[in-house]
This record gives sequence, structure tokens and C-alpha cells, in this order.
Amino acid sequence: MAHFSINSDTLSTQTKTEKLFEFMSDFNHFKHLLPENKIENFECTPNTCSFAIKGLFPLHVKIKESIPKSRISFETTGVAKFIFQLHIHFIEDQKTNINLEGDINPIVKKMVEKPLHELVNTMVSKLASLVI
Repeated sequence: MAHFSINSDTLSTQTKTEKLFEFMSDFNHFKHLLPENKIENFECTPNTCSFAIKGLFPLHVKIKESIPKSRISFETTGVAKFIFQLHIHFIEDQKTNINLEGDINPIVKKMVEKPLHELVNTMVSKLASLVI
């Protein structure tokens, strides 16, 4: 397995950091960050979710760690072909960014790095534009 770490851009948000943190602490809102046209079979509880990326494989994700007004970390669970942690950082002055890190087959890594970078930037853009 090859380790990877992908950082999104850091963006200013439309909503105060505290409100964004509260909103994203419930998995029912996680779907708002995902690209609608690439996700299938999204199901969630307040602490876990599962979905499939079209044409790929299903993922099961849970909240790993939640540090109020600072960071929410998510991780894959169960038998995942793509092992990752996703960290949403809530930064002072209404800024946010996302980091995706994990381990993946080295051959697959080369194919997915660009789409994963686009994914985290899409996610942070959606998060920054939320008005709550």
C-alpha cells in the first residue's frame, strides 16, 4: 500500500465556524459536500454513512474524532478497498479546508490522485458556500 495526503484549498466561509462545525457534526449533512452526480445509495445515521462512488466500490464511513470548533475527522470502516481519513478543519476568521489521507494500492494511487484532489476542492467549496 502507498500512503497519500491531499490538501484542499483554504477558503473563507459564508457561515460562522461554530455553526458549520455543529452542522457537519451530523452525518445527515455530509451528503451536502459530495458531488451529487457521482454518488449512489447514500444512507446515514448521525455517526455513520455508506455510499457508493459510481462505477467504483461502496464505502462505509464513521466519525472518528470531533474537536469542537476545530476539526471533524472521518474514517472508513469495515472492509474497504480504499482506506482513508478525511479531516475537515474549521479555522478562525471563518475559513475552512479539507485533508484526505490514507493508504491505497500504488498503481491505483497514480490513477486517483487527480480526481481525489478535485473531490476535496469540490467538498471545501460546497462547505464554504453553505449558508446556515
